[in-house]
Amino acid sequence: MAELSAISLFTGAGGLDLGFVQAGFSIKVCVEIDPFCCNTLRHNRPSWKIIEKDITLVPTKEILEVAGISEGEATVVIGGPPCQPFSTLGKKKALEDPRGKLVLEYIRVIREARPKAFLFENVPGIKSVNRGRILTEVLEAFTELGYGVNYEIMNSADFGVPQLRRRLFIIGHRDGRRHIFPKGSHSKNGIRGKKWVTVGEAFQRLKDEIWDFNRPDNKVFRHSDEMKYRMSLIEPGKNFWSLPLDLRPPCWKNGKHLGKDTFGRMEADKPAPTIRTCAYNPTKGRYIHPFENRGLNTLEMAILQGFPKDYFFSGGLVQIGRQIGDAVPPPLAKALATSIIMQLGTRCYDLLNYR
Repeated sequence: MAELSAISLFTGAGGLDLGFVQAGFSIKVCVEIDPFCCNTLRHNRPSWKIIEKDITLVPTKEILEVAGISEGEATVVIGGPPCQPFSTLGKKKALEDPRGKLVLEYIRVIREARPKAFLFENVPGIKSVNRGRILTEVLEAFTELGYGVNYEIMNSADFGVPQLRRRLFIIGHRDGRRHIFPKGSHSKNGIRGKKWVTVGEAFQRLKDEIWDFNRPDNKVFRHSDEMKYRMSLIEPGKNFWSLPLDLRPPCWKNGKHLGKDTFGRMEADKPAPTIRTCAYNPTKGRYIHPFENRGLNTLEMAILQGFPKDYFFSGGLVQIGRQIGDAVPPPLAKALATSIIMQLGTRCYDLLNYR
């Protein structure tokens, strides 16, 4: 088989890339602007070529030259443009808005690099913004380039990740086929394959695999004694509503503007909620440790995202939290990458039993 080559855009800490490498792809070039992410990539994969620039300033010609491949040769382009624009764009022609520029940059690279396939990742909310018009415009843009496109919202827990994390993926094929997305290997009740992996099982792996909690990239949020006492009153599955009124900060008195997960304790016998960038801070969600009165440390965040034991993150607590929280879990990425490999050059009727 010819080499499976990948161009990575908006690479971040490399979670998506790790899954593609595990499936058999070779990452030819990464485009990433954040210096902490770039340092993380260099530390873990020193052989990868990194363009540490704003993608709006990087011509596709430069990306191909650094990758050492020509137009049309790349097997796949992967990446997820930052999702922030989709929280505010509301015009029918939203992709023409300057705030949607990074999505346009992704489309530009697809148009000029002409990979055999591409994978575009984003938040599920893109499906509902402006009554679905944003997603429709993105799909139409890829279709106009001649790609057959399909999308699906995937739950990471269905692929062995100990976390209920839903993300939307668009996969396109240059030969016009509509991608068939993979079945999950896990399910809530184990009816399809294995049961979802729980927080307790993931944290047991930290012990069984002897993760080094003294390593320099293991960071934890420091809590006051008062905050620790508040945590001690929260039972698994409960949140700040369990606190007596006199122990709630003024902004928590009525809870009017707070989510149901705010200052909640994780349940050991269930997958974690979505690990966001501030999952080390219990005031940001259901992030109180299931057994201890503290927030998650960054190693616990990493294992709940499916990162391997030897993956090192660059930066302080905030920078590492952002890298982990923004990542695509590698096990889910591997499943998607494998499905792309299976369908490259495969006739659609050969895949009728795939899903």
